[in-house]
Amino acid sequence: MKLRVLILLALTQVLVGAYALTNSEKRQLQELDAILSERPQIESLKRARIDSLYRTAITENEPYRIYKELYEEYKSYNYDTALIFVRFMEKEATQAQLSEVDLCRAFVFHSGGLFKEASDLLDRWSGTDSTLYDDYLAIYSRLMWDMADNAGGEIGEKYNRLGNQSAEILLKRTSARDTAQFHYLSAILDLREKNYTRSIERCEAALRATPPSLHHRAIYASTLAHLYRLSGDNHAALRWSVEAAICDIRSSTFETVAMRTIAELLFKEGETELANRYIHIAMHDAQQYNARYRQVSIAQSLPIIEEQWMEQLKQQQHFAWSLLGVVALLFCAGIVGIIVLARKNKAIHAARHTIHQMNEHLVEANKLKEELLGTLLVGHSQYLSTIAQYQQDVKENAVNRQWNRLLTIPKKADARLQRIAFGRQMDTLLLSLYPTFVHDFNNLLLPQNRITLKEGELLNTQLRIFALIRLGIGQNEIIADILDYSLNTIYNYKSRTMALSPLSADAFYRALMTIPSFSKEGVDMVQSEKFKI
Repeated sequence: MKLRVLILLALTQVLVGAYALTNSEKRQLQELDAILSERPQIESLKRARIDSLYRTAITENEPYRIYKELYEEYKSYNYDTALIFVRFMEKEATQAQLSEVDLCRAFVFHSGGLFKEASDLLDRWSGTDSTLYDDYLAIYSRLMWDMADNAGGEIGEKYNRLGNQSAEILLKRTSARDTAQFHYLSAILDLREKNYTRSIERCEAALRATPPSLHHRAIYASTLAHLYRLSGDNHAALRWSVEAAICDIRSSTFETVAMRTIAELLFKEGETELANRYIHIAMHDAQQYNARYRQVSIAQSLPIIEEQWMEQLKQQQHFAWSLLGVVALLFCAGIVGIIVLARKNKAIHAARHTIHQMNEHLVEANKLKEELLGTLLVGHSQYLSTIAQYQQDVKENAVNRQWNRLLTIPKKADARLQRIAFGRQMDTLLLSLYPTFVHDFNNLLLPQNRITLKEGELLNTQLRIFALIRLGIGQNEIIADILDYSLNTIYNYKSRTMALSPLSADAFYRALMTIPSFSKEGVDMVQSEKFKI
């Protein structure tokens, strides 16, 4: 096996070496590295703007406006701080400005991956301002699309439709038909409908329209990269991802996916070292923004890329020696493989038989789990229905002043009968999980002290107590509550039963916990004994 891995890695090294970045891609990556080296100075300028706003806020007569500007600086820069300034805005907001505060908070929640909180906030948003309504539609549609991508299936389709509907409304409200916003909205709608060709055309039109801000250009470029990636053109996807990353760095945006996309594309093309460098930068940016959602997404790719990069470093050290020995090793491997396979053939057949038996056991165990879950749900539902009907009867009798009937407890609501039914349910459940429990438990006792059940009885009190302990319920108080006995009663039953065994207390409990569970008998018992309330 080690030989095969060595040969595979050697061949992989040869194939990887055959791929080379185009000159255009190399120049773009060099430009990206140059911008990354300037990032401290770029961030220093941003910090200077923020510090200036801080100083202004101290003497400003309109603190809400300054807090709003600080929020704008932080909303794609740092999640936690952006949320703090949303709270400051809320404290200073007039009644009319609260709608804007809610939209800002929803945007931050969404960017941080708190989709439910953002959705709840937008669902109860009741703003009336026309401009704010456009912002609401933009945030809501993007949120629904992200939730659709995460959920998938029918639920994802529902979210996708909601996002499309909001975007279509926003598109109709966009008066100028030749603006970047109009083209980009149209491109996103085409993307959601999987019309990638037309979406690419409209996204490129958005980039050609009135020059957007650096932040918006990064968004358009990142979307275009995603479209090219979906279309199978990874070179174009890499080109636009680099463009998006450069714009993000220049605008000090940390809530971004461009750097992660670059790493994944380079990794796919065999540029493991570059991919490893950029995926770590992407993780740093996500941590800087504190976007847990982004960190989780990047964490799915980072260990794969990093592990491959480390492996590639090792292979580069041994590559020359591996190629020299590969022919001899292949010859030896063939001979050794034939001998090993002949010797292990019998063991493989035995292993397959064991696996088959284990699979059958797992199927039976899974079937038992499903039956138990279904039975418990049915029993609980019936119990709730009984309680609801009893409550309704009590209410009607009280309203009709039929006081005598209030003293009559229906059979289904009788606590004593319910306790009997519950005992039957519990016995069935315990014997479903441990079908040989009575027999195995009696083996722990002296022959003359073994328990004999009455006719029609599944378990008695002694057996129930120790079956619950086998289930993992060791606290006497909980056992007493389940069985509706006093704590002293539980202690007495346990003491008397322990006295009937030749084993010490520790040995007795160790043997008790080894009583087997999940067998064919358990499955049959669940199918034959249904919980009834």
